[in-house]
Amino acid sequence: MSDDTLRTGTVIGDKYRVDRVLGQGAMGVVLLATHLELEQLVAIKLLQSRYAERGEAATRFMREARACVKIQSEHVVRVLDVGKLETGAPYMVMEYLEGRDLADVLQDRGLLPISLAVEYVLQACDAVAAAHAAGIIHRDLKPSNLFLTTLSDRSEIVKVIDFGISKARLTDSDEAGLTQGAMLGSPLYMSPEQMMVSKDIDGRCDIWALGIILYELLTGKPPFEAASMPQLCSLVLHTPPLAVRLVRPDVPMMLEEVIHRCLQKEPKARLANVGELAMYLADFAPPSAARLATRAMRFFQPGAGSGSSRFSQPQNLVASSQGRS
Repeated sequence: MSDDTLRTGTVIGDKYRVDRVLGQGAMGVVLLATHLELEQLVAIKLLQSRYAERGEAATRFMREARACVKIQSEHVVRVLDVGKLETGAPYMVMEYLEGRDLADVLQDRGLLPISLAVEYVLQACDAVAAAHAAGIIHRDLKPSNLFLTTLSDRSEIVKVIDFGISKARLTDSDEAGLTQGAMLGSPLYMSPEQMMVSKDIDGRCDIWALGIILYELLTGKPPFEAASMPQLCSLVLHTPPLAVRLVRPDVPMMLEEVIHRCLQKEPKARLANVGELAMYLADFAPPSAARLATRAMRFFQPGAGSGSSRFSQPQNLVASSQGRS
Protein backbone atom coordinates (compact mmCIF):
# COMPACT_ATOMS: atom_id res chain seq x y z
CA MET A 1 0.00 0.00 0.00
CA SER A 2 1.54 3.29 -1.10
CA ASP A 3 0.93 6.77 0.25
CA ASP A 4 -0.96 7.49 -2.98
CA THR A 5 -3.65 5.04 -1.90
CA LEU A 6 -4.36 7.16 1.17
CA ARG A 7 -4.48 10.44 -0.75
CA THR A 8 -7.82 12.24 -0.97
CA GLY A 9 -9.37 11.78 -4.39
CA THR A 10 -7.66 8.46 -5.16
CA VAL A 11 -10.09 5.99 -6.74
CA ILE A 12 -9.94 2.38 -5.51
CA GLY A 13 -11.35 -0.44 -7.61
CA ASP A 14 -12.62 2.07 -10.21
CA LYS A 15 -15.56 3.02 -7.99
CA TYR A 16 -14.53 4.17 -4.50
CA ARG A 17 -13.13 7.70 -4.11
CA VAL A 18 -11.00 8.18 -1.00
CA ASP A 19 -12.20 11.10 1.15
CA ARG A 20 -9.94 10.83 4.20
CA VAL A 21 -8.24 8.49 6.66
CA LEU A 22 -10.60 7.45 9.47
CA GLY A 23 -8.12 5.52 11.56
CA GLN A 24 -4.77 3.81 11.46
CA GLY A 25 -3.48 0.91 13.53
CA ALA A 26 -0.46 -1.32 13.69
CA MET A 27 -1.70 -3.62 10.90
CA GLY A 28 -4.42 -1.73 9.07
CA VAL A 29 -5.77 1.57 7.81
CA VAL A 30 -9.46 2.49 7.50
CA LEU A 31 -10.48 5.07 4.91
CA LEU A 32 -13.70 7.02 4.46
CA ALA A 33 -14.67 6.76 0.79
CA THR A 34 -17.59 7.45 -1.51
CA HIS A 35 -19.08 4.99 -3.97
CA LEU A 36 -18.98 7.06 -7.17
CA GLU A 37 -22.16 5.64 -8.73
CA LEU A 38 -24.30 5.31 -5.62
CA GLU A 39 -22.90 8.39 -3.83
CA GLN A 40 -22.81 6.24 -0.69
CA LEU A 41 -20.29 6.67 2.09
CA VAL A 42 -18.35 3.51 2.89
CA ALA A 43 -15.38 2.50 5.03
CA ILE A 44 -12.48 0.76 3.28
CA LYS A 45 -10.08 -1.33 5.31
CA LEU A 46 -6.54 -1.88 3.97
CA LEU A 47 -3.55 -3.73 5.32
CA GLN A 48 -0.45 -1.73 6.11
CA SER A 49 2.08 -2.19 3.31
CA ARG A 50 4.50 -4.16 5.48
CA TYR A 51 1.77 -6.75 6.16
CA ALA A 52 -0.01 -6.73 2.79
CA GLU A 53 2.64 -8.93 1.18
CA ARG A 54 2.56 -11.53 3.93
CA GLY A 55 0.44 -14.54 3.12
CA GLU A 56 -0.69 -15.05 6.71
CA ALA A 57 -1.89 -11.46 7.12
CA ALA A 58 -3.74 -11.52 3.80
CA THR A 59 -5.39 -14.83 4.71
CA ARG A 60 -6.61 -13.43 8.02
CA PHE A 61 -7.83 -10.31 6.25
CA MET A 62 -9.98 -12.27 3.84
CA ARG A 63 -11.15 -14.52 6.67
CA GLU A 64 -12.55 -11.44 8.40
CA ALA A 65 -14.55 -10.52 5.29
CA ARG A 66 -15.94 -14.03 4.90
CA ALA A 67 -16.80 -14.23 8.60
CA CYS A 68 -18.78 -10.99 8.57
CA VAL A 69 -20.74 -12.04 5.47
CA LYS A 70 -21.71 -15.38 7.04
CA ILE A 71 -23.06 -13.87 10.27
CA GLN A 72 -26.72 -12.93 10.09
CA SER A 73 -27.12 -10.18 12.69
CA GLU A 74 -27.86 -6.48 12.56
CA HIS A 75 -25.24 -6.17 15.31
CA VAL A 76 -22.32 -7.14 13.05
CA VAL A 77 -20.70 -4.60 10.74
CA ARG A 78 -21.71 -5.37 7.14
CA VAL A 79 -19.11 -6.15 4.48
CA LEU A 80 -20.23 -4.79 1.11
CA ASP A 81 -17.37 -5.68 -1.20
CA VAL A 82 -13.78 -6.95 -1.39
CA GLY A 83 -11.05 -6.47 -3.95
CA LYS A 84 -7.36 -6.03 -4.56
CA LEU A 85 -5.27 -2.95 -5.22
CA GLU A 86 -2.98 -2.79 -8.25
CA THR A 87 -0.22 -4.01 -5.95
CA GLY A 88 -2.22 -7.14 -5.18
CA ALA A 89 -2.93 -6.07 -1.60
CA PRO A 90 -6.49 -6.91 -0.50
CA TYR A 91 -9.06 -4.37 0.61
CA MET A 92 -12.46 -4.69 2.27
CA VAL A 93 -15.43 -2.34 1.83
CA MET A 94 -17.72 -2.06 4.85
CA GLU A 95 -20.72 0.00 5.89
CA TYR A 96 -19.65 3.36 7.27
CA LEU A 97 -20.53 3.72 10.94
CA GLU A 98 -20.75 7.09 12.64
CA GLY A 99 -20.29 7.02 16.40
CA ARG A 100 -17.70 5.70 18.82
CA ASP A 101 -16.66 2.44 20.41
CA LEU A 102 -17.42 1.44 23.99
CA ALA A 103 -13.80 2.03 25.04
CA ASP A 104 -14.32 5.71 24.23
CA VAL A 105 -17.69 5.67 26.01
CA LEU A 106 -16.03 4.24 29.14
CA GLN A 107 -13.27 6.81 29.00
CA ASP A 108 -15.76 9.68 28.74
CA ARG A 109 -18.47 8.44 31.11
CA GLY A 110 -16.83 6.01 33.48
CA LEU A 111 -19.12 3.26 34.76
CA LEU A 112 -22.50 3.03 33.04
CA PRO A 113 -26.06 2.67 34.39
CA ILE A 114 -26.76 -1.01 35.03
CA SER A 115 -29.58 -1.42 32.50
CA LEU A 116 -27.63 0.39 29.78
CA ALA A 117 -24.48 -1.68 30.33
CA VAL A 118 -26.50 -4.89 30.18
CA GLU A 119 -28.33 -3.77 27.03
CA TYR A 120 -25.05 -3.05 25.25
CA VAL A 121 -23.73 -6.51 26.12
CA LEU A 122 -27.05 -8.10 25.12
CA GLN A 123 -26.71 -6.53 21.68
CA ALA A 124 -23.20 -7.95 21.45
CA CYS A 125 -24.61 -11.34 22.51
CA ASP A 126 -26.95 -11.26 19.50
CA ALA A 127 -23.96 -10.85 17.17
CA VAL A 128 -21.83 -13.45 18.95
CA ALA A 129 -24.66 -16.00 19.06
CA ALA A 130 -25.15 -15.59 15.31
CA ALA A 131 -21.40 -15.96 14.79
CA HIS A 132 -21.25 -19.13 16.87
CA ALA A 133 -24.23 -20.53 14.95
CA ALA A 134 -22.25 -19.90 11.75
CA GLY A 135 -19.29 -21.78 13.24
CA ILE A 136 -17.24 -18.64 13.95
CA ILE A 137 -15.56 -17.69 17.24
CA HIS A 138 -14.53 -14.03 17.54
CA ARG A 139 -11.63 -14.45 20.04
CA ASP A 140 -10.96 -10.71 20.41
CA LEU A 141 -14.08 -9.21 21.98
CA LYS A 142 -13.31 -6.00 23.90
CA PRO A 143 -14.90 -2.55 24.32
CA SER A 144 -12.97 -1.11 21.37
CA ASN A 145 -14.47 -3.79 19.12
CA LEU A 146 -18.04 -2.91 20.13
CA PHE A 147 -19.01 0.15 18.10
CA LEU A 148 -21.93 2.32 19.19
CA THR A 149 -23.70 4.00 16.29
CA THR A 150 -27.06 5.71 15.75
CA LEU A 151 -29.82 4.54 13.42
CA SER A 152 -32.10 6.77 11.34
CA ASP A 153 -34.71 6.73 14.13
CA ARG A 154 -31.97 8.03 16.49
CA SER A 155 -31.88 4.81 18.49
CA GLU A 156 -28.43 3.48 19.44
CA ILE A 157 -27.13 0.14 18.28
CA VAL A 158 -23.97 -1.80 19.10
CA LYS A 159 -22.10 -3.36 16.18
CA VAL A 160 -19.39 -5.98 16.72
CA ILE A 161 -16.38 -5.26 14.52
CA ASP A 162 -12.94 -6.71 13.76
CA PHE A 163 -13.26 -10.44 13.12
CA GLY A 164 -9.62 -10.45 12.04
CA ILE A 165 -8.55 -13.27 14.36
CA SER A 166 -11.83 -15.15 14.35
CA LYS A 167 -11.67 -18.92 14.20
CA ALA A 168 -13.91 -21.15 12.11
CA ARG A 169 -14.63 -24.21 14.24
CA LEU A 170 -14.03 -27.72 12.96
CA THR A 171 -13.65 -26.84 9.26
CA ASP A 172 -10.70 -24.47 9.59
CA SER A 173 -7.90 -26.69 8.31
CA ASP A 174 -5.37 -23.87 8.04
CA GLU A 175 -5.75 -22.67 11.64
CA ALA A 176 -2.66 -24.42 12.92
CA GLY A 177 -0.54 -22.96 10.16
CA LEU A 178 -1.82 -19.47 10.83
CA THR A 179 -1.37 -19.38 14.59
CA GLN A 180 1.87 -21.36 14.96
CA GLY A 181 1.51 -21.29 18.72
CA ALA A 182 0.98 -17.52 18.91
CA MET A 183 -1.16 -15.95 21.61
CA LEU A 184 -4.08 -14.27 19.82
CA GLY A 185 -6.32 -11.64 21.38
CA SER A 186 -6.14 -8.71 23.76
CA PRO A 187 -4.62 -9.79 27.10
CA LEU A 188 -7.10 -7.96 29.37
CA TYR A 189 -9.98 -9.83 27.74
CA MET A 190 -8.39 -13.19 27.00
CA SER A 191 -9.66 -16.34 28.66
CA PRO A 192 -7.30 -18.67 30.54
CA GLU A 193 -7.32 -21.18 27.68
CA GLN A 194 -6.27 -18.43 25.27
CA MET A 195 -3.48 -17.44 27.65
CA MET A 196 -2.33 -21.07 27.59
CA VAL A 197 -2.52 -21.13 23.76
CA SER A 198 -4.79 -24.15 23.98
CA LYS A 199 -5.91 -25.92 20.82
CA ASP A 200 -9.30 -26.54 22.40
CA ILE A 201 -10.65 -23.00 22.05
CA ASP A 202 -14.41 -22.82 21.59
CA GLY A 203 -17.16 -20.22 21.97
CA ARG A 204 -16.75 -20.13 25.74
CA CYS A 205 -13.70 -17.89 25.30
CA ASP A 206 -16.13 -15.30 23.89
CA ILE A 207 -18.37 -15.81 26.93
CA TRP A 208 -15.38 -15.02 29.15
CA ALA A 209 -14.69 -11.82 27.16
CA LEU A 210 -18.33 -10.72 27.37
CA GLY A 211 -18.17 -11.20 31.15
CA ILE A 212 -15.02 -9.06 31.32
CA ILE A 213 -16.66 -6.36 29.20
CA LEU A 214 -19.80 -6.28 31.35
CA TYR A 215 -17.68 -6.15 34.52
CA GLU A 216 -15.80 -3.16 33.08
CA LEU A 217 -18.94 -1.33 31.91
CA LEU A 218 -20.41 -1.69 35.41
CA THR A 219 -17.33 -0.88 37.49
CA GLY A 220 -15.23 1.31 35.20
CA LYS A 221 -12.28 -1.09 35.23
CA PRO A 222 -11.46 -4.65 34.15
CA PRO A 223 -11.36 -7.38 36.82
CA PHE A 224 -7.70 -8.21 36.16
CA GLU A 225 -5.04 -5.50 36.05
CA ALA A 226 -1.27 -5.85 36.39
CA ALA A 227 1.95 -3.99 35.70
CA SER A 228 3.35 -6.67 33.39
CA MET A 229 2.17 -9.38 31.04
CA PRO A 230 3.45 -12.24 33.25
CA GLN A 231 1.61 -10.79 36.25
CA LEU A 232 -1.58 -10.41 34.21
CA CYS A 233 -1.34 -14.00 32.98
CA SER A 234 -0.89 -15.22 36.55
CA LEU A 235 -3.99 -13.33 37.70
CA VAL A 236 -6.12 -14.62 34.84
CA LEU A 237 -4.96 -18.19 35.31
CA HIS A 238 -4.98 -18.46 39.10
CA THR A 239 -6.74 -15.57 40.89
CA PRO A 240 -10.52 -15.07 41.19
CA PRO A 241 -11.71 -11.61 40.14
CA LEU A 242 -12.79 -9.16 42.79
CA ALA A 243 -16.56 -9.51 43.25
CA VAL A 244 -18.49 -6.89 41.29
CA ARG A 245 -20.55 -5.80 44.29
CA LEU A 246 -17.41 -4.99 46.28
CA VAL A 247 -16.64 -2.39 43.62
CA ARG A 248 -20.23 -1.36 42.88
CA PRO A 249 -22.69 -2.37 45.63
CA ASP A 250 -25.85 -1.43 43.67
CA VAL A 251 -25.31 -4.24 41.15
CA PRO A 252 -27.95 -6.95 41.80
CA MET A 253 -26.60 -10.12 43.37
CA MET A 254 -27.90 -12.32 40.56
CA LEU A 255 -26.24 -10.15 37.93
CA GLU A 256 -22.99 -10.48 39.86
CA GLU A 257 -23.51 -14.26 39.78
CA VAL A 258 -23.99 -14.21 35.99
CA ILE A 259 -20.68 -12.37 35.56
CA HIS A 260 -19.00 -14.77 37.98
CA ARG A 261 -20.16 -17.72 35.88
CA CYS A 262 -18.73 -16.10 32.74
CA LEU A 263 -15.36 -15.74 34.47
CA GLN A 264 -14.83 -19.30 35.62
CA LYS A 265 -11.28 -20.47 34.87
CA GLU A 266 -12.48 -23.83 33.59
CA PRO A 267 -14.52 -23.39 30.36
CA LYS A 268 -16.94 -26.19 31.33
CA ALA A 269 -17.87 -24.26 34.48
CA ARG A 270 -18.97 -21.18 32.54
CA LEU A 271 -22.42 -20.56 31.16
CA ALA A 272 -23.18 -23.14 28.50
CA ASN A 273 -23.53 -20.77 25.55
CA VAL A 274 -24.12 -17.15 24.59
CA GLY A 275 -27.86 -17.75 24.36
CA GLU A 276 -27.95 -18.76 28.01
CA LEU A 277 -25.96 -15.66 28.93
CA ALA A 278 -28.43 -13.49 27.01
CA MET A 279 -31.43 -15.07 28.74
CA TYR A 280 -30.02 -14.31 32.18
CA LEU A 281 -29.05 -10.76 31.20
CA ALA A 282 -32.55 -10.00 29.89
CA ASP A 283 -33.84 -9.73 33.48
CA PHE A 284 -31.60 -6.67 34.01
CA ALA A 285 -32.10 -4.94 30.66
CA PRO A 286 -34.91 -2.69 29.38
CA PRO A 287 -38.02 -4.65 28.27
CA SER A 288 -37.32 -3.75 24.63
CA ALA A 289 -34.11 -5.80 24.77
CA ALA A 290 -35.89 -9.06 25.66
CA ARG A 291 -36.22 -10.01 21.98
CA LEU A 292 -32.43 -10.11 21.74
CA ALA A 293 -32.23 -12.79 24.41
CA THR A 294 -34.95 -14.87 22.77
CA ARG A 295 -33.27 -14.64 19.39
CA ALA A 296 -29.84 -15.48 20.80
CA MET A 297 -31.20 -18.52 22.62
CA ARG A 298 -32.85 -19.88 19.46
CA PHE A 299 -29.44 -20.38 17.89
CA PHE A 300 -28.68 -23.03 20.51
CA GLN A 301 -31.88 -25.03 20.34
CA PRO A 302 -31.60 -28.54 18.82
CA GLY A 303 -31.25 -28.32 15.06
CA ALA A 304 -30.63 -24.56 15.12
CA GLY A 305 -27.26 -24.71 13.38
CA SER A 306 -23.64 -25.69 13.65
CA GLY A 307 -23.06 -23.65 16.78
CA SER A 308 -25.46 -25.69 18.91
CA SER A 309 -23.49 -28.90 18.58
CA ARG A 310 -20.54 -27.69 20.64
CA PHE A 311 -22.38 -26.41 23.70
CA SER A 312 -24.73 -27.90 26.24
CA GLN A 313 -28.22 -26.64 26.87
CA PRO A 314 -29.00 -24.01 29.55
CA GLN A 315 -28.49 -24.91 33.18
CA ASN A 316 -29.97 -23.56 36.37
CA LEU A 317 -27.72 -20.70 37.43
CA VAL A 318 -28.07 -21.12 41.19
CA ALA A 319 -27.77 -24.91 41.17
CA SER A 320 -24.76 -24.87 38.83
CA SER A 321 -22.88 -22.35 40.96
CA GLN A 322 -22.55 -24.60 43.99
CA GLY A 323 -19.05 -24.57 45.36
CA ARG A 324 -18.39 -21.01 44.26
CA SER A 325 -14.99 -19.84 45.44
